[in-house]
Amino acid sequence: MRKTLICLVLVLIALTVLLDPASANQEKTRWFTDARFGMFIHFGLYSIPGGVWEDEIMGRNMYAEWIQKQGNWPHGLTDKEYQSLAEQFNPVEFDAKEWVWEAKNAGMKYIVITAKHHDGFALWPSKVSSFNVMDATPFKRDILGELAKACDDYDIKLGFYYSHWQDWKHPGGARPPVKEFHSVPPPKQVSDAEFERYWQEKCLPQVKELIQNYNPAIMWFDTWGKPDIITDERLNELIDLVRSLDSDCLINSRILMKHPDIANKVDFLSMGDNHFPKNTISMPWETSGTMNRSWGYHQWDYHWEATGELLKKLVGNVSRNGNFQLNIGPKGNGEFPLASIRRLGEIGAWMAVNGEAIYASLPNPIATQDWGYITSRPMNDHLIRLYLHIEKWPENGEIRVNGVRLLPEQVFVLESQQSLLFAPHHGSVTITMPHIPVDPKLTVLVMDVDRQGIE
Repeated sequence: MRKTLICLVLVLIALTVLLDPASANQEKTRWFTDARFGMFIHFGLYSIPGGVWEDEIMGRNMYAEWIQKQGNWPHGLTDKEYQSLAEQFNPVEFDAKEWVWEAKNAGMKYIVITAKHHDGFALWPSKVSSFNVMDATPFKRDILGELAKACDDYDIKLGFYYSHWQDWKHPGGARPPVKEFHSVPPPKQVSDAEFERYWQEKCLPQVKELIQNYNPAIMWFDTWGKPDIITDERLNELIDLVRSLDSDCLINSRILMKHPDIANKVDFLSMGDNHFPKNTISMPWETSGTMNRSWGYHQWDYHWEATGELLKKLVGNVSRNGNFQLNIGPKGNGEFPLASIRRLGEIGAWMAVNGEAIYASLPNPIATQDWGYITSRPMNDHLIRLYLHIEKWPENGEIRVNGVRLLPEQVFVLESQQSLLFAPHHGSVTITMPHIPVDPKLTVLVMDVDRQGIE
């Protein structure tokens, strides 16, 4: 009897997938949308020079992970100069448990790390290419394997960034686009046949290695624009490979960012670097953002963003149904920069008391407000909870919540549980605020209101 019931359940699940693929994908991505907050890590050979080559800051932009092409700008470094960094790569302060603990303490639910960036260097003992942490460096430890173990210990999901388009080590990997990258001489582009050799010899086999060896929750691919060399055939081949190896592994839209049908091919949308949409997007989506101007560690990048501004980006995205993937660039020795650690700790302290307004929350169901952001959560068939994230504290001691027609059942401060007075005001609700912000970064209020009372 039990076997029969199990079979029936499996049949029903299969029918659900066939009849309603959108619903099935929603279940697949639920952990991602519930998480709302993750860590991005850019770590590799570029972490050693940290954006500076022979006491000169790199040119073009502050992206330190591009130093191979932007050091000694506009000429770039020779392959020999850059790839010799592998002989120095020995991050003895790397501690996977410490990295994952920092993410956990910040309230993050997943980590995505650069398994292979554009330079072609692999942070795992790849059998496909000897340009990897085990074969080419004195460190000789499996960074991804140690992270996978630590993530399991701390109940954190692990995903991998894999540069499938750009690869500056393999002779067939794509080089920077000539139209946007004005180096001297211009980047020499590879032919379709050369790229196909890279695709079959390195890209597809390494993606297979990553999924089979580490079972990642996300494969995070990276393009910008729509490189013609990633044809529909290659796009489908890579997607099919991931799906065949692990149907639960999520794929992001930057696998071919500007493809006209990309939303129907992948599991979630990835915005451009530090791009924060102003409208609600129904499909799962995320923004990857930096704490300063660089992704990889940059020793001369002092433009650290304040914790409050980072929180506003997180809350702003969640209010529009999005996630925030906040980047860390560890130093060449494997340590997180102190500025990153402080911001992670401050965000974590805020999340410890306000996480209810973030995790598994839904976007703003009413009008946009000029004082801040709203996230929401259904409480039952009739009641919805609105979380009011107050960015601009009112000088007159009151805020008006537009789009709420009926008086709420209650309004209180989430952190302190202080009840607040409220009153109707011409089709909206006015709330009398505490004298000072409970948290100067973002104070969160809770408003419970009948669903029929919002518009």
